[in-house]
Amino acid sequence: MARRTVDVMPVDRDDLRDVMGLWLAARVDSGSSKEAAGRALTDGRLSTALRRPGVHSFVARMDGEPVGYAIASENPFGLSPQAELAIEQLWVGPDARRHGVAKSLLAAVLSTAERSGCEVVVSNVPTASRDANRFFARLGFASVITRRVVSTSALRRKLAPESVETGHELLRRRRSLRSRAFPAASRQF
Repeated sequence: MARRTVDVMPVDRDDLRDVMGLWLAARVDSGSSKEAAGRALTDGRLSTALRRPGVHSFVARMDGEPVGYAIASENPFGLSPQAELAIEQLWVGPDARRHGVAKSLLAAVLSTAERSGCEVVVSNVPTASRDANRFFARLGFASVITRRVVSTSALRRKLAPESVETGHELLRRRRSLRSRAFPAASRQF
C-alpha cells in the first residue's frame, strides 16, 4: 500500500475554519469536554493568537482533508541566548497518525526557523505523553528543563504567611464551631 501524500501549507484565511476544527478535536482528544473546548474557541483566542506577529501556523492535508496542524512562535519569552522557534502546538488526528504528518509539519516548522534565523527549535512535551516524548527524542530533541505548573490558588495557599492558621489550628476551630452549632450532637459522643 502506497503512502498517502501529505501537503503542508501555512494557514491563511481559507484554512482558519479547518484549523479551528482540528484545534477543537485536539482539545477534546486531550480530555476537555466538547462544550468547554467550543467555548474557548468561540471567544476568539485562537484566531487572535494566530494573527500575532512572530506566530507561524501550518495545516497538514491528506487527500485534501485537514488532518493536523502546528503552531510555532519566535522567541516566545526572549530569554534564550540564541534565537529560537517554539512549537506551541502540534497535533495530528488519530486516523492520520503514523503516516508522516507530524514529520511533514515539523519540516515546515524547520524551514520557518531557518528563514527566520532561529538557531534552535524547542517544544514543550507533556511528561505523561510517552508517544510524543519518544517521537521528539527520535528526532533529536533533548530534555533540557523540567517545567512545573501550579494553579494560582494552590500557590497562594502555599505562599500564605505564617500568621495564617496551621492545619491543626484550623481543625480545632472547625470542631469548636461545629460543637456550638450542634450542641446536642456533641454531648452524645
